[in-house]
Amino acid sequence: MNIFLVLNPAGNLSIPESKTWLYNLYEPLLDLGHSVYLLRIDFAERILGAKLGSESFREKFSDHLLETFKHENKKNHFDLFLSYLIDIYVDPSAINLINKFGVPTANFSCNNAHQFKLTKNISKYFTFNLHSEKDADQKFRDLGVSPVWFPMAANPKYYHPIDTDKIYDVSFIGGNYSKRSFYISFLLDHGVDVHCFGPNWLVNKPHHILRNYLKEYKRFEDLIQAIFSFSAENRCKYSSRVSLYDFNKYLRGKYYQHFHYPVSDEIMIKHYSQSKISLGFLEVHDNHDPSKITKQHLHLREFEAPMSGALYFTNYCQELEEFYVPDKEVVVYRNEYELYEKINFYLSHPVESKIIRDAGYKRALECHTYQKRFSDLFSKIFI
Repeated sequence: MNIFLVLNPAGNLSIPESKTWLYNLYEPLLDLGHSVYLLRIDFAERILGAKLGSESFREKFSDHLLETFKHENKKNHFDLFLSYLIDIYVDPSAINLINKFGVPTANFSCNNAHQFKLTKNISKYFTFNLHSEKDADQKFRDLGVSPVWFPMAANPKYYHPIDTDKIYDVSFIGGNYSKRSFYISFLLDHGVDVHCFGPNWLVNKPHHILRNYLKEYKRFEDLIQAIFSFSAENRCKYSSRVSLYDFNKYLRGKYYQHFHYPVSDEIMIKHYSQSKISLGFLEVHDNHDPSKITKQHLHLREFEAPMSGALYFTNYCQELEEFYVPDKEVVVYRNEYELYEKINFYLSHPVESKIIRDAGYKRALECHTYQKRFSDLFSKIFI
């Protein structure tokens, strides 16, 4: 097929030179023999001279996207328009005009469990909406659009075991949000040597001193709202934010040596092999509001870590059983006490650890590659 693909390579803008989505959504298409025209959002940001996320960028990028598609489609007609776009990147009218060329359009989105609003406005303009969380299906149907379950996976060309010494007992690679710091605090307080790499475990660089002042000022604003707001809901919301901020500040001060800045994609993959146990957390707060309910959803980490040879621990949820056998291919826990007990067991039982590590790697490699995901997807939507 001839595919027009538009995406931002970075999985997280805090990760230096991150190419997560190039590895996972672009290169597997090439491996399958498809012809792909790639429009990179990060390159467009530089060309257009507008900051990503601004209204100026949205306007300029919408025109740029449409003109680029028209130009390239005239040279060689596309069979599919595939994107990873959110509302603040593009005006729906641009997608609507692309539809008039008779090319099926598909947009991929994730984090729909707690951030469905990010793509809510543009979703109805696509032929297909690819969603990574299985139970997000109904949210799209409620909009009257066509959802297609497209689970997370990983590209084995990049995510693979590395021959290296184990230098960490336990590690977590990812941002500090939701209940993650509470789990980590519990483990550290009980003597587990766990190290965390990612955004917000320390005050992010660059300009971390300035960022710290800004965080303190934001805390002060939240505190005022928590005290003086007439709305009980707002008082709950802002007091929860202040409490979470203060807890993370306390934790950072007490266990500073266990927290690290974000690492590159390559170092992340290496850390999976350097760790006896790699942690995952499925819990998120709705809209990242700590006063809201906690939800769960799978992340890329559920596939990248086992494929990289990690002995992987994550929260139990029913959807996980679609991909792995719990406690046979990945280790699952339901609360911090079970997590602590299982960490102690597997750190002291290397044979049992290797059995699960090897089984998880085999399952990920055989069943959870993006090459396989795309093959399954195309056989589903191009009947």
